Amino acid sequence: MKLTKHTDYALRILIYSALQPQDRLISIQEVTDVYDLSRNHVMKIVQRLGQEGYLATVRGKGGGFRMGRAADDINLGVVVRMMESTIVLVDCEEPVCRISEVCRLKGVLAEAMSAFMSVLDRYTLADLIGNRGELSGLLAVG
Repeated sequence: MKLTKHTDYALRILIYSALQPQDRLISIQEVTDVYDLSRNHVMKIVQRLGQEGYLATVRGKGGGFRMGRAADDINLGVVVRMMESTIVLVDCEEPVCRISEVCRLKGVLAEAMSAFMSVLDRYTLADLIGNRGELSGLLAVG
């Protein structure tokens, strides 16, 4: 399984945001520079994370965003489910598969996906920033 870039970037943006002082606004440009990401992608992801309450956004000149929730209140499994449009490993309907009616692969892959999501459900954003000092150094925070 491979997560979409939007999900990957959303997690990176949340990590970066969680490392900042709570009252500090972060600019889109800052994130694009730190991670070398597309401005357009970052804007869409920040907007989505803001709509869902993970980030608090401030519009206009001097605006930006900051954490909207505490890092320990942000479950990774929930974020991944929100960002991924589909988390089905294979689509047995397109093209129509000859063995679909009796195939056991679908069940095995569904079980694997469930296990994957179960692991993500055990972690929060706070777990990802447990090595705050090292992350801050690499991302030039502070």
